[in-house]
Amino acid sequence: MDGRRETTTMIEQFSTNRVCADERLTYWNELMAETYSGLVVDPRHPQFRAQMSRWYLGDLTMICPKSSAVSVLRKPSRSRLSEDMVILHIVQSGLCSLRQRNALVTLKPGDMVVCSSVEEYCLETDGDHQVLVVELPRQAIADRNPHLDDRIATLISGEHAATRLLYSYLLSLWREGAANFDEAMADAYARILKEMFARSLDVSSETGTMSRSALVKRMQGIVEARLDDCALTPASLASELGVSLRTLQNATAEMGTTPTAYITDRRLTMSSQRLVIDQHLSVTQIAYACGFSDSAYFSRRFHARFGVSPKQYRARH
Repeated sequence: MDGRRETTTMIEQFSTNRVCADERLTYWNELMAETYSGLVVDPRHPQFRAQMSRWYLGDLTMICPKSSAVSVLRKPSRSRLSEDMVILHIVQSGLCSLRQRNALVTLKPGDMVVCSSVEEYCLETDGDHQVLVVELPRQAIADRNPHLDDRIATLISGEHAATRLLYSYLLSLWREGAANFDEAMADAYARILKEMFARSLDVSSETGTMSRSALVKRMQGIVEARLDDCALTPASLASELGVSLRTLQNATAEMGTTPTAYITDRRLTMSSQRLVIDQHLSVTQIAYACGFSDSAYFSRRFHARFGVSPKQYRARH
């Protein structure tokens, strides 16, 4: 196999399930070498099993492998015609560690790391795992972000919004990929992916939690944008922020409130404004527009906050 491929927008599926046990590793390594030149898989347990989806999207080579514990070594291609690429890894499940440039990066689900194809690297897992991998032309990313080389073999935390957005976009591409994009669509989506990837490299490589003031600022922005969403809860807010509910509760405690109280207070404030501005809307319509799914509950909370009912408040203003 020459390591190259014909252009296709279809997702290909591979598995060791129908391969004899003593032939699985050979089959898998031939497949890997065909996909990414210089890549070799070494199982860490005798009962090796693996499956993989592969997709060529524009000039990107994307795979979604899932397997038992392995050590994956990739050596630089010796071919002078080999293009300089960067490889994005995002862990979906399991724990992984990656070595390149004398650095050791430990990744948990959601975390991301970028490798260089012209430098040897090794990815190891202790158990079952699944990873999203994308190989991109290095120059295409360097043109969009001059700091690319500084981010090689450094942890990019899954707690960062840019990382989560990139991950979500990749997952959405895989979900919709079965629709078999035509080449124009594939090229367009590949360009978007390159832009998002380049932007994700700007985040700090620090793995510690963000400051509480920064967390509160982000929380406030999300709440303001989703006040009309009755599905906005402290739990969903914490999930969108990429922190635990307890972390969010501790941050709001410093403001003298709780996530629930803050969301409710902002909804009540907005409802008081809309009662005056949107005179053509009923109280029930205002309640729903401000994220309350129960008009009676809204009226009780409004009275507790302003001392009058919504109708009385509107009449007085």
